[in-house]
Order: sequence, then structure tokens, then C-alpha cells
Amino acid sequence: RTGSVSSGAIQPTWVPFASTVAHRRRLRFALDVYDSTWSSRLRQPTYSLGELINIEASVSADPRLPLRVFVDECVASPSAAAGLKYEVIADNG
Repeated sequence: RTGSVSSGAIQPTWVPFASTVAHRRRLRFALDVYDSTWSSRLRQPTYSLGELINIEASVSADPRLPLRVFVDECVASPSAAAGLKYEVIADNG
């Protein structure tokens, strides 16, 4: 067996929680809707109940802090004040 042993500190392979908290205020989340071919973003999409919707959820952050976005729930409504809501994403995606 060959090799060497050192008393140097072990470096973690995960991103420390302190780094995540330090970047908390710089995260920008986006939810964009695309056409049926995913080639262009739609500015003011209109859909009928039962139609397929191409949605992209993303987060912008420091490139040294790789993140994934998990969407648990998403609803659509005619307006922000409307009481009528339709589930787009439910049951943790």
C-alpha cells in the first residue's frame, strides 16, 4: 500500500449553510410561460381549462452556488384579487 497521511483539515464537499444564508438576498426567482415548441417566451398568455402550459421555473444566483428549483404548488386566476383559482401544479409537483 502506498500513500501518505497528513494532519491537514478536511474540506467539506457541500455548500455550508452560512454561504447559503449570505446569498439569500441575491436570489431572483422567475416563472416564465413558453409557446408549444419552447422556442419563445409568451408575454401575456391566455389558456383555456385543460390546455397544456409550458412553464419554466428558475432562480438566478451566484454561479458558484448551484441551486435547483422545486415547485410544490402553482395556481392560476383571472386576477390577483379574484377568489377563483385553478391548480396548475399540485401535490408537490
